[in-house]
Amino acid sequence: MKVFILAGGLGTRLKSATSFAPKVMIKIGNKPVLEHLINLCVHHRLTDIVIGLHYLPKIITSYFQDGSKFNCHLNYSIETTPMGGAGAIKHAQKLLGNKRFLVFNGDVLTNLNLIKFSQFHQQKKGLASFLVHQTDHPYDSDIVEYNDDFLITNFFRPNVTDKFKPISKTGAHIFEPGIFKYIPVNQNYSLEKQLIPKLLKKNEKLYAYYSDCYSKDMGTPDRLDMVRKDLKDGKIKF
Repeated sequence: MKVFILAGGLGTRLKSATSFAPKVMIKIGNKPVLEHLINLCVHHRLTDIVIGLHYLPKIITSYFQDGSKFNCHLNYSIETTPMGGAGAIKHAQKLLGNKRFLVFNGDVLTNLNLIKFSQFHQQKKGLASFLVHQTDHPYDSDIVEYNDDFLITNFFRPNVTDKFKPISKTGAHIFEPGIFKYIPVNQNYSLEKQLIPKLLKKNEKLYAYYSDCYSKDMGTPDRLDMVRKDLKDGKIKF
């Protein structure tokens, strides 16, 4: 299974740290968060990795090069204009091929067991599976509701008056190649705001993989501090 890592974001909420480098190159401990994700993939023997780039791509390509120093093979999909999460996936279609693939948000630190996640997806036989967990910041998260078979029934950004369980999609996904037909070519197309709602309207089977694994984004200063502390405290092991 190939891996695609979304690493083209501007990191506007971390402006002081991203003025001269991409968000995914911010160090957690002694490594960029992107390196932590690559190491996680290699640990699970997923070594064919594509990285989607836009903002300051040369900083990333010069650091990781062809991936050989990190025991993997890297390709790069470089966007001249921002494509959004789903648009970036479509832009990388030729590199990803016609088999199922794993997608990571590049600003997430996780110790997700990729083997168990993949086994879940294969058992459910849906078009996609998303890692979900309990969130402590639900009002800027994508809330996921699902039935007893883990089939997703609703996906939304909540308002303060909504009643819901604080279970959100986090930054790991598995897609079947059939996903490509739902994404327009050469458009900025959002994964959460456009693609997933479209798939639910089309009654495609999307599944929620609930896990208590560590999975946090470091997209705000407070969350960056928390992730750094958690790593120091030994909470992020795989």
